[in-house]
Amino acid sequence: MDSEPPSKRLKMMGSKGFINESEFIRIITDTLYSLGFDQIGKLLEDESGIPLHSTVAKQFLEQVKNREWDNSIATLRGIELQNEKAVMFLLLEHKFFEVLKMEKDTDALAILRKEMAPLGFNKKRVHELASILISASGEDKESVNSGSTVVETLQNLFPPATFIPEKRLEYLIEKALDYELFLCECHNIPNCDLSLSSDHHCGIHKIPSETVQTLKKHTDEVWFLEFSHDGKYLASSSKDKSAIIWEIDAQGKFSEKHKLVGHEKPVVMVFWSPDDKQVATCGENEVIRSWDVESGEFIQSYERNGVGTVSCGWFHDGSGIIAGMTDRSICLWNLDGTELVHEQGPREQKLSDVAMTTDGKWLVSVDRVHVISLFNRETRAVRLITEEDMITSFSLSKNNKHLLINLITQKIHVWNIEGQPYKCFEYNGHKRTRFIIRSCFGGYEDSFIASGSEDSQVYIWIIRRAQKEPFSVLRGHSGAVNCVSWNPINLHMLASASDDGTIRIWGLDTKLK
Repeated sequence: MDSEPPSKRLKMMGSKGFINESEFIRIITDTLYSLGFDQIGKLLEDESGIPLHSTVAKQFLEQVKNREWDNSIATLRGIELQNEKAVMFLLLEHKFFEVLKMEKDTDALAILRKEMAPLGFNKKRVHELASILISASGEDKESVNSGSTVVETLQNLFPPATFIPEKRLEYLIEKALDYELFLCECHNIPNCDLSLSSDHHCGIHKIPSETVQTLKKHTDEVWFLEFSHDGKYLASSSKDKSAIIWEIDAQGKFSEKHKLVGHEKPVVMVFWSPDDKQVATCGENEVIRSWDVESGEFIQSYERNGVGTVSCGWFHDGSGIIAGMTDRSICLWNLDGTELVHEQGPREQKLSDVAMTTDGKWLVSVDRVHVISLFNRETRAVRLITEEDMITSFSLSKNNKHLLINLITQKIHVWNIEGQPYKCFEYNGHKRTRFIIRSCFGGYEDSFIASGSEDSQVYIWIIRRAQKEPFSVLRGHSGAVNCVSWNPINLHMLASASDDGTIRIWGLDTKLK
């Protein structure tokens, strides 16, 4: 019979023999303690014969938790580590602040001069502490951390053989899940739906592909639609001079909440305010109107005498309206309809789209036929994106990091606009010859692109894939698909607006599960 104690054995486990059993047990023990299961953690140590910490390490931890700084420094000398000075310095720093808090300035000065300075470690910090001592305020004196907090900081300075890194098991599991997500090209579920009990893989069945409802309340071509930020409503606008607010029930079914009537010409766009309490509708070469979502009542119109609107949007905080005008200028209004001064001059072509980033810093608009302007509202600086051909529309990602640009040449480009803009992806496959076709980001962390098309279909691409061709094509409309919108909350819901006068709601194909 093997008489060697369990703690001395070096056993490997796992199907490939990669896992050190002793480390594995220590990590589980550490996790049990961190979760508050102290009795079970102690039982595992006793049953396995593998202690979480050596006797001297355990003694050191207790001394630190009890704020016995001198004793902990003495015990430290019995633990092998490469950065002993760093650990000693940290312990002495906490000792310094504790003494300072007790208003023993002479003792604090002695710690600096006789204990910390002789270490020759982090001289800059020693000078900073000296300055704190001279001008010690109540705030400085209160910067003493608890013993437990000091232990958490110290653990990162010791080798793993002495102290298991904090939350090591969580880190390993998250790393494994992160790798599974990296391998999952079609990933499109919320993080909260990930499971530890099975390997993760999203197939095409996690991407909207089946018509689950067709909305037929508009009486002419549907030109635009957009989901509310909370995913509970959909707004659409039409050539029939109206806009409709659709409400989504608990089963995901849509019903008309309000029909917004008042424009004299077709409604080209409808946008949600940041708080989803209002929508703004843009009449073709006409005025912009705002409406109350709850009541459906008209609130305010926005216009400039003799000039019509081409596009519109909201300020980042909902405090105003922005618009592209028929005279190629950009207009800004307060909510009460008062026009604001805007320093950008007229564009060189008729504006198609205008938008403001959600931080309110940048105003994005089409400057010339193939150029998009990013105007910094704080510094008045301008960054330009120069495309290879005429720009027909664009849309911003939710995190303001990317811009989706549709070109007249039936191409879609994705630009990174953090810092100096650069093109990072190109896609094709959809059809556009006469109309303005709109695309959008969507799905998990905006990992997908969806686009309308003049061939009556909806096209979907996966951004992380290198291929330019669409991953999925959705069929069902009988007229050009002008606009698409991906629900920002329900990742499995997509809406499309068509010249056939209908809106299609796309969901998961249950047959593909």
